[in-house]
Amino acid sequence: MTTPWNDYYQNIRQSLGGRQNGFDFIFNYLKSLNRKVCIIETGTYREENNYTGDGCSTLLFDNFIHHYGGTLISIDIDPEACKLAKANTKHAEIIESDSVEYLALLDGKCDLLYLDSYNIENWNDDWAAASHHLKELFAAKNIITPGTLIVIDDNIITPYNKRLGKGRLVYELMDALVIEPVIDNYQVGWIWEEASLQDGGEHPIYEPTDT
Repeated sequence: MTTPWNDYYQNIRQSLGGRQNGFDFIFNYLKSLNRKVCIIETGTYREENNYTGDGCSTLLFDNFIHHYGGTLISIDIDPEACKLAKANTKHAEIIESDSVEYLALLDGKCDLLYLDSYNIENWNDDWAAASHHLKELFAAKNIITPGTLIVIDDNIITPYNKRLGKGRLVYELMDALVIEPVIDNYQVGWIWEEASLQDGGEHPIYEPTDT
């Protein structure tokens, strides 16, 4: 027997294009937590019903919270986008702010951190977008705990196996931390885990020495 959420999502899913598998994982993961969740996204609803182009994650998250309970905070610096999001959501708290500045003010636990706030105008020049999302990740450090699902939208891999998009620099960081992606398509995502030493020993403590 299908639930109202499943009926809603399956009807929308066919319009999600390359984001289908990513959103499948996101919602299955959130449901697996078996509790009311906290979702924080950067980049809010900006174009009506453009599920294929934009993903309309704000509407999806708002409907998920409607059926399962929880908290949704959506942050965007564009007043027109915020106005549209407020008019089309029932449960979301829409924050008009620079995302890096606002994320740095938050504390607590976030179950899903969805980063999608900086448009890419030229896929061959992704530096501004990729660095912005790396800043967002660092700014959100006080709400990222083991088990937080971190997802970044708008990523591609070229035929020459070159990674481009909003998540490129975060991907390089996660790779250095040996945290494998759980989503790696147009969206890329990881479940946060604390770094540990391979040999199980204690972390070294460095003390200054006289020179």
